[in-house]
Amino acid sequence: MAEKKILKLIAKIIIGFLGLWALIIPILYIFGTTIYFPFKISGVEEIPYHRLQAVRIAVCFTFSYFAFRFLFIEYSKLYPVQFLDVFLKSLTLTSLLVYLNFGVELKEYILVIFFLTCSIITHIASGKKFRKYFN
Repeated sequence: MAEKKILKLIAKIIIGFLGLWALIIPILYIFGTTIYFPFKISGVEEIPYHRLQAVRIAVCFTFSYFAFRFLFIEYSKLYPVQFLDVFLKSLTLTSLLVYLNFGVELKEYILVIFFLTCSIITHIASGKKFRKYFN
């Protein structure tokens, strides 16, 4: 039982951190400051192209997943953590593929490892047995 509480706490901390980060970024952009993951401050339009491509393709994969899910499953209940799970899995896969395609520096792959870790945690948190602990 203590293991489930620890896992729940870790999942909430990581999801809370990502949620806060995702809220602060657009607010700062309105005031003329661009920050890309994790905390790199840059001028407007200086975000590395390979990172933009990875996010763009991950959004497309996520949209496709939910579009086809709607077509074939229609109205099934989804929890917010399940959306995060799908998006983080897409982001992990697309980041890896785009980074390999662009031949980016080895240090950029730390992000892939981070996204993979987050997607594993959200995968566990979105499981049927674990999901009831978030209610």
